[in-house]
Order: sequence, then structure tokens, then C-alpha cells
Amino acid sequence: MINIPKNGIELAESIIQKTDNKVKRIYWTNEEIDKWFGKRSAKNILESGNTCFMNPCSDLTLVSSFIMDQSAIPHEWIIEEHLPTEDFNFNRLHFVLEFKYHGKIHILDYKRLNEVYAYEGEYNGRPDLSTATSIKIPSTQIDLKKSLYEIISNSKIKDSLIDYSLEKNLNRLKQDNSLENYKSFKQLYGESFIIKQL
Repeated sequence: MINIPKNGIELAESIIQKTDNKVKRIYWTNEEIDKWFGKRSAKNILESGNTCFMNPCSDLTLVSSFIMDQSAIPHEWIIEEHLPTEDFNFNRLHFVLEFKYHGKIHILDYKRLNEVYAYEGEYNGRPDLSTATSIKIPSTQIDLKKSLYEIISNSKIKDSLIDYSLEKNLNRLKQDNSLENYKSFKQLYGESFIIKQL
């Protein structure tokens, strides 16, 4: 449970802090990426206490949704599918949480690496990436006992996606994976989340 905050930003920051305390971003071997990336439930992630330092938004969003659910905070998932770019020649997914507090919409977005955005207002996507599709789903329709990719396999979500492939995402993660990249990540971003507002 979390303390009742004064406003939605404080609420988001409280959820982010609790997630930060429970799930550290660490180096995984390629074998661990294959075994665990997107394949654990919120409970599994919390029990392990960690996620991969690369592309952590899926696990972090799942845990934050679980925390919100345990605290009876109604919220929605936004699943955004991005089109290929020059650097990534496949469609990728991004996950964001939206909730209302005192009648105002707020966003909790584990944008990249250790950067988290918490702000009032609607989510408008990423201006630096082209979107193939965007889906909004009430958290009541998401089974948090399942892994993220079991959740995505739900026909309603799967049928809404254009061309997402977990295999392509895993292959790219393993290609970019190295202890040098992890050390650089820690040097640039530190251990804890960097919370930003728009």
C-alpha cells in the first residue's frame, strides 16, 4: 500500500519510488534475456528484485500496475507500437500507465533506461518515433498474474498490434548487450530513477 498523496504527481512519484526500491536495473546475460525478458509476472519480478537495464519499461510498468492495483488505484495501460527506425529495423512496444486523481489525468512513463516521466495531462506519444498503433486498456482487463507477453497474447491486444515480434526484440537486445554498455549506463544514470516532468 502507498500513502494517500496530495496530488497526482505525488502519487506517481510514490509508485515510482516503491518500484525503484523493489526492482533494480542490472546486467543480464544473453541467456537470462532469453529466459526472463517479458516472460515473468509482476510477482516473479518482485521476487527476483531485478530487471534488465535495457528496455526495462515492460517489467517496470507491470510492477507499477501491480502496486496501483494493490492500492485500489484505477488506471489504464497504453500500449504503443513504434514503427522501425534507422537504428531498429523492427516494430517495438512501449508501455505507459494513465490514471485519474482528483478528476485530472496523469501519466507514469518509464520512458527509457532510468528516466521516468510523471506528469498531469494526456499521453501524446513520442514525437521522435512514428507510431504504428496505440491501444488503451483498463487495468481491470489485464491479468497481472501473467507475464507481459502472456498479457499481449490476449486476442484483443494481439489483434490490435500491427507487426510486433518478441523474437526480433530479443535478438536486438542480445546484440546490444555487454558489460561495457551496462557500466556506461550506470555511469550516466546511476542506480535510482531520474524523475522528470513535462
